Amino acid sequence: MNTLLFLLLLGFIVIFWLETLRLREHVILRCQRVCREANLQLLDQTVALVSLSIRKGTDKSLHICRRYQFEVSENGVDRHFGYVNLSGRHIISIQFDGPSGSSIFHQSSQ
Repeated sequence: MNTLLFLLLLGFIVIFWLETLRLREHVILRCQRVCREANLQLLDQTVALVSLSIRKGTDKSLHICRRYQFEVSENGVDRHFGYVNLSGRHIISIQFDGPSGSSIFHQSSQ
């Protein structure tokens, strides 16, 4: 019984890890597209997971929420942070912090 429980737990962890990697790749592609449209450079061509939580959605069901951070530049010299918020598999918002304040480039009412 303990072995079966261990294998189920291990399988859940592997599936969760693979799903997180898949979502991270999706976020990177979306960030590249938004940066290209905003004439910004996506520095290091990567994002980093900074927050992981479980929250209730508007439909009262539980969702895994992720927040990714990345860096962008306007001219190749400056660095500004950007954030992507996900609820489940859906991107809720993409935000850049720049010298003139924050800009939200994508927002969903998910």
